[in-house]
Amino acid sequence: MGDLVCSACGGEGRTGPVYPPTCDCGGLWQARSPETYRLERDPAERYETPIWKDPVTENLWWKREDYSRTGSFKDRGAETLIGLASRVGAKRLVMDSSGSAALAGASAAARSGLPLRVHVPAGTPALKLNVLREFGAEVIADGARSDAARRALSEASEAFYASHVHHPAFTAGTSEAGFEALKQLAGSVPSTWVLPVGNGSLLLGLWHALTRSGTRGVRLVAVQASAVAGLLRPGVTGTTQARGIAISDPPRRDEVLKAIAESGGEVLEASEDEILAARDKLWRRGAAVEIASAAALAGVEQLRARGCDEPMLGWLTGSGHRGD
Repeated sequence: MGDLVCSACGGEGRTGPVYPPTCDCGGLWQARSPETYRLERDPAERYETPIWKDPVTENLWWKREDYSRTGSFKDRGAETLIGLASRVGAKRLVMDSSGSAALAGASAAARSGLPLRVHVPAGTPALKLNVLREFGAEVIADGARSDAARRALSEASEAFYASHVHHPAFTAGTSEAGFEALKQLAGSVPSTWVLPVGNGSLLLGLWHALTRSGTRGVRLVAVQASAVAGLLRPGVTGTTQARGIAISDPPRRDEVLKAIAESGGEVLEASEDEILAARDKLWRRGAAVEIASAAALAGVEQLRARGCDEPMLGWLTGSGHRGD
């Protein structure tokens, strides 16, 4: 019995040194049992990102995923996915990313001793490109974000596709952030969780953690940049400095919207001015986050303006120290 199940037709697949990124019918893979992907870590190697009380806004706390090893929540997913690749005997990795997933993947690949080729769009900040190469990754920076994805997919028959969208082990990894937050909050869980969303791998991981743990009454609020709001207007592409969430056509859009709806949440969109202003506010509060991450505060401010004064947990998903 394979570990992969098609979300469209129910067909089965199996993760090996290479695996098909989609089912033969074109459907995306889901995990038969996400728990089988979870890593068994040495207690001394476990790390937690803190929960931080906002010094200005009442009833607002932040889960600081920007404190992660390479500065984003994607370290969790990459460590889980590339750990799986190593266990199944992969010899080489290929991936595509707008930046954060590439950094996380390159770090995890270096630790596993697996060679990695990473495709990124031409506009990826030079600082991130240099760090990728320092990790030992082969970097190909060309074209748009969609071009990078197409190049990586074309190599998936020859290398393990370490995709943060196509393989469900990545989401199994991001779910660790949700389990960790629930433990840290110890019974006083804010009823609204607000996070920036591009492809939605963190949101899907959080929803898995909430449902798996039996936690009820938490609604997930996704915040997108108005210029590229793929959950609301799929396929419409604009220009935004919030590159980390600039996904015009998220492959798992239906899954993400279903999770949001089942949680009682919603999708918000923030203008470029709102996101940039939120970024400045967060830095002045001591949180050096990337622009995309600041969309979470823009969303919180919209909710507060509507009279939503309940306790909220915002998710700061990426560090601003890596260059935007």
